[in-house]
Amino acid sequence: MARIFPKALVVLLSVILIAGGVTLLPSCGEGEGEQETLATMDIIDATHLFIAPGSANKLFKITEAGHIQEVTYEDENGNNITMVEEPVVIYDVNSEYVIVCFGASVATISEGYLVRKTDGAVFSLENAGFPLENQRYRINEPVLTDSSGNIYYLSDAPDVGAEIIKLSTENMDSITKIRYSPSGDDVYYFVVDKDGNAAYRGWPKEGGLQDFIHRIRTAEGSIHDGLFDDDNPNFWLGPDGVIYCASHAWEPDPETEEWSYLIEKVSVNATTGVPTKSEYSAFNCSWLSGFRECHKVELQDRVIFVWPEDYCHMFEVYNPTDSARCLNMTAHCGLTGVYSARATDNFYYLHGSNSSSDSFFVRIDPTDDSYTFLSLSTDDYYLYTWAPSPSDEIIFNALRMSDGVMVVGKFDVSGNLIILDEEADVEIVVLERIQ
Repeated sequence: MARIFPKALVVLLSVILIAGGVTLLPSCGEGEGEQETLATMDIIDATHLFIAPGSANKLFKITEAGHIQEVTYEDENGNNITMVEEPVVIYDVNSEYVIVCFGASVATISEGYLVRKTDGAVFSLENAGFPLENQRYRINEPVLTDSSGNIYYLSDAPDVGAEIIKLSTENMDSITKIRYSPSGDDVYYFVVDKDGNAAYRGWPKEGGLQDFIHRIRTAEGSIHDGLFDDDNPNFWLGPDGVIYCASHAWEPDPETEEWSYLIEKVSVNATTGVPTKSEYSAFNCSWLSGFRECHKVELQDRVIFVWPEDYCHMFEVYNPTDSARCLNMTAHCGLTGVYSARATDNFYYLHGSNSSSDSFFVRIDPTDDSYTFLSLSTDDYYLYTWAPSPSDEIIFNALRMSDGVMVVGKFDVSGNLIILDEEADVEIVVLERIQ
């Protein structure tokens, strides 16, 4: 429920039960006196949104021109209003929408909104449920969409834990919520393909913590067990909107001392509605990794997992040649640990350390594995957060060690460091690219 100063707000949402779901009508004021309702957030020209602690419940944006500005909240009459709760999380949904949630912390969200990028119009998620921030593993995104624009995420489920919900945005005057996973399943993490078929891992309501389930929920509503024969299957979404999964041998080849990996596609037969797997690629590697613990970076035509700790390896599990491969990053460029990983359209970037525990920032071209170290050493800057930007650029927030100023800067496509702002002097805790 939105609570907005200077006047108390009472939001009455009409809830209409439909088959398997709930229809959410736009919030409106009703009763004595004038009511103020959050109607828009001014994000139209933003490339990034960010949250800075201690900023009096404000949300900020980085504009297309590289300027930092406060996002204004407006009521339906265009008057500026102030939010009671702080913004705590931002999710870029797709080219049309972003989700912004408010509360005391990520664990205690009290209000959330689906925000349309073209005009900043907001739609309350109060009766839909708010997205859970963490799907336990780095390789899965918290909010997903299908090719029809439907939105999926995990939300709290009474007496169960977490459930997958689906939001239909076909009619924005009534956003429809549908529970997508069975009511008895506590979902641990999930992916959804372009057609609306979901793969998920979780527990049955009556089972114990060791009674894992790995299921497919098809777009037509049928539930299927038994597709994943591994106790801990790794599955993720490719740039083509298809679900992929990986399995590996439990012992290395005695001659090569390498482990074999198999990458498979998951699809649902359009006629029978039965999910199947088919081989995509196979490769061998001297390092055994569970991909769920890896950093995932997705480019236009590639998916790459990066093992974050000692003996750092890169696993390219989707590429234009359909030939999965691995690369020892420690031997290749001296990287022994990875703190974070991001991708633009054509490069991926790693922030990590070497064997001397020196922190560094590296840009890698996946077409030939060539790399460039970027000038953001710990002697000069202490990096807080960073995010990809249009045109293969990186936006970052860091403490400049020479004068103690917290700056916002970028690396352009040539690797040049450019300071965008040093007047705001803010530490950014959430930075999300939305364009």
